Amino acid sequence: MKFTFLSVFILFTSVTIFAQNESNLVSIGKKHNISSKVLDETRNYYVYLPTSYKTSQTKKYIVVYVLDGNQSKFHEVTGIVQSMNSISNLKMQIPEVIVVAIENTDRVKNFTPTNSLNYLDRENILSFSSSGGANDFMSFIENELMPHINSIYRTIGKNMIIGHSLGGLFGLHVLLENPTLFQYYILIDPSWFWDHNYIGKRAKSILPNKSDLNASVYTTLANNFAEDERHFKWGQEFYQLLENSNAPNLRTKIKYFEDEKHLTVPLPSTYKGFRFIFDGFEISDFNEIFKDPTIINTHYNKFSKQLGVTFTPDESYVNTLGYIALRDRNLPEIAKSIFKINSENHPLSLNVWDSLADAFKATGDVQEAKKCYRKILSIDSGNVHAKNELKKLK
Repeated sequence: MKFTFLSVFILFTSVTIFAQNESNLVSIGKKHNISSKVLDETRNYYVYLPTSYKTSQTKKYIVVYVLDGNQSKFHEVTGIVQSMNSISNLKMQIPEVIVVAIENTDRVKNFTPTNSLNYLDRENILSFSSSGGANDFMSFIENELMPHINSIYRTIGKNMIIGHSLGGLFGLHVLLENPTLFQYYILIDPSWFWDHNYIGKRAKSILPNKSDLNASVYTTLANNFAEDERHFKWGQEFYQLLENSNAPNLRTKIKYFEDEKHLTVPLPSTYKGFRFIFDGFEISDFNEIFKDPTIINTHYNKFSKQLGVTFTPDESYVNTLGYIALRDRNLPEIAKSIFKINSENHPLSLNVWDSLADAFKATGDVQEAKKCYRKILSIDSGNVHAKNELKKLK
């Protein structure tokens, strides 16, 4: 029998040790550390902040916690996030998020809910000897890391976890034992085998009576049939338990990637997971906005109710749509409507008033353009650009 999963545990450990020796400078984020009393060690983590974080001073964000968070995984997830929210490419499939990637020290210890040396039909896997510390790691996230992140960054208070393999097992454990810790789960080919399918047995005892689950759970399965068909069987059984639960606020989906193996499935799983979690965030055809700009607020209000989080239309995205209407489509009246919506949603932004002034000037509404520049000066009395534009309009 091939022991692919077993090899993965060793691989992850060795890769993590190598990553810890790499430069602390990451082009898309920063590396930090936190001293944990719960774990009795210092833990490293990477933080990615979205493009608007510095420019939108009041905007708050969902935080995505990534397990096995070495530099490679950090780049992988942040790359997906940036691609799926790319204003320059008019891609708004997901909202902007903060990404926190947690580096490993002992993933077997941290991610496993029980102490066990079992792997499928073997009972003597010595590399599992440190296992059983998932509750401590969960406490570290809940009582140390999350409060620390929330105290430093502007967060909404809604969190996502992305876990692969044993990390996926940990996510399942959190869902069952501490379900309010995360609201969104992307669980990638979890280690169902752990301790004779402990997590499946635990789910059978908890889920039938768990009617208060309020989460979106996306689970994926890789093609591991060459090793053992039980991986697939146990995954499907867990999914059915979720599907048959009495929790009305639980959204769940499972996806089997026939063409992906255990090591290759994280990339498509993460992308598809984000699509599921934030399904409905994207305006399906932004061209409709040029016919009826009120679609903007209507759409975001609907999605906010769906996800239980208030999402204000993104300032930069709406601003881009406004200039497409004004300059590319030659629709100045539509542009004015789009820019007005932006000014109502982001009244303290200098840029929205400057853009609205451009639209007014394009239609010859000089007095309205002046009002926009005066609004800028009421926010920033020394704004040179607004002063110069007012002089030009006299």
